[in-house]
Amino acid sequence: MKINVVAIAKPETDCYARLCDRFVKMSKRYAIVKPVDLFNGKITRAQESGEREARKLYGELLEPWIGRGFTIALDPAGREFESEAFAKLLLDRTEVTFLIGGAFGHGDDLLRRCDRVVSLSKLTMSHKIAKVVLFEQIYRALTINHGHPYHK
Repeated sequence: MKINVVAIAKPETDCYARLCDRFVKMSKRYAIVKPVDLFNGKITRAQESGEREARKLYGELLEPWIGRGFTIALDPAGREFESEAFAKLLLDRTEVTFLIGGAFGHGDDLLRRCDRVVSLSKLTMSHKIAKVVLFEQIYRALTINHGHPYHK
């Protein structure tokens, strides 16, 4: 199984990135987990121009990833899952791609084109924290699906 986590975010080397890397490494036993951060000067300029321009550019950058396996967009308005139900989303899939939008989130067109729209929490959290939570939940889901006691 291959899991892509594609984020509109600057690559980081801070403590949050190290936590993400830890969960990626632990997940190797069950799946190939590939983090991809997309960021460039165009994003900075689009975000300064406003929400509409930023979301348009996010969509363009994420376009090649839509349809790579089962595609899941993270969005605050998405459906929340308990860990066991989240694990079922990954079960029996050969490839899953998670899409994390930029500061202004995803546009409606992108959300409609995804197989699922998921919310990690009703709480607002920074991208860095959201990524850590997502990578931990991916690892947890993989252990649930493989009968490993980590999730207990």
